[in-house]
Amino acid sequence: MLTGNKGEWSELYVLISLLAEGKLYQSDFELNKDFKNAYDVIKAYKNESDYNLEFKRDKTVVISKVTSDEKKRIGTFTFDELKKISKVLYEGIKNGKGKSFAIHYANEFIENAQIQKIKADSKVKSDINLRIYDHRLAKETDLGFSIKSLLGGSSTLFNTGLGNNFIFSIDTKLNESISEFNKRTYKPAGGLSKITFRIQELTKNEGEFNFEKIQSNQLWKNLKMIDGDLPEILAWALYYRWIERKPNLFDISKILEQKDPLNFYNSEPSEQNLYEYKIKRFLTEAAMGMTSETPWLGEYDSFGGVIIAKSDGDIVCFHIYDFNLFRNYLIKNTKFEQPSTGEDKLQPGTPRKKGKKYHYGWLYENDDKLNFKINLQIRFIN
Repeated sequence: MLTGNKGEWSELYVLISLLAEGKLYQSDFELNKDFKNAYDVIKAYKNESDYNLEFKRDKTVVISKVTSDEKKRIGTFTFDELKKISKVLYEGIKNGKGKSFAIHYANEFIENAQIQKIKADSKVKSDINLRIYDHRLAKETDLGFSIKSLLGGSSTLFNTGLGNNFIFSIDTKLNESISEFNKRTYKPAGGLSKITFRIQELTKNEGEFNFEKIQSNQLWKNLKMIDGDLPEILAWALYYRWIERKPNLFDISKILEQKDPLNFYNSEPSEQNLYEYKIKRFLTEAAMGMTSETPWLGEYDSFGGVIIAKSDGDIVCFHIYDFNLFRNYLIKNTKFEQPSTGEDKLQPGTPRKKGKKYHYGWLYENDDKLNFKINLQIRFIN
């Protein structure tokens, strides 16, 4: 029996729901369906381990198993049957417990449709492949879409990892040892984050943070691929996220415009909002499948856009034609997340032996320099 997490089950939910309804609706800025702007779903495709599945929508949905040698019809489902399966999947996702779970009432359909896995291959950019009638081109087009699910709460836009640490050097004078500093700042009063408190303490007496590098060279190259300034922009975005205590990307972009840490504007007025624009580009590429450790080539051939499965079960899309709308949605609906620092509470400033280990957020010394790491993870605001 297949198991998966809420995001993985959402991929199958989107596939079945679109086949049942036959329409993929464009989203407005508030994630509402734009009923005047919809795409007809003609076919859907699903890659399995050693064959492909084709779902053709006509008077019913015909499922065919496709190999290099033949195409064989294996099942037929009515739209009403698929609507019932869609409802079963929705309820199963909403009620699912744990990191991975089965949806028992969907098992008969999964077996009859010869579905071997619920999640698309991680090496493939698209989570779902559709043939839609594109009303703007007045023709049928095969396109791949990325899927973001809000069915299980706020979805991660850009996942973290050990390599996502942005490393700063600090020009400051300590009146205590590094070990004493980390212990003293481990549990600040008033519910203040230890990361914020430590940065505040390190910037006292004109202490200065300087961005050095990203721990993952692949992430650095991926960001440079999008925009040469992005490594530094995101470094300072993370710094201001903690020092200003504002996690929302839109708020941070406005702070960057005011502070201008890269001196884009040379103290002169500008209407271009360079920081905001470059952050939007990063968020968009992340939504289209860019990750930390897989080389990102920036290719958009046959990429249709992003499908969002909302918490109420509605499905909407941002087509690649409307990416200005999507970019604005992303920057106003995403925030910096705080992954586990991986710090040993018994010995602050040292990594713990078990659990998630992202190893950031404390002061350490390297090559006679004081250093501090801040980790990058971005999540949707649900």
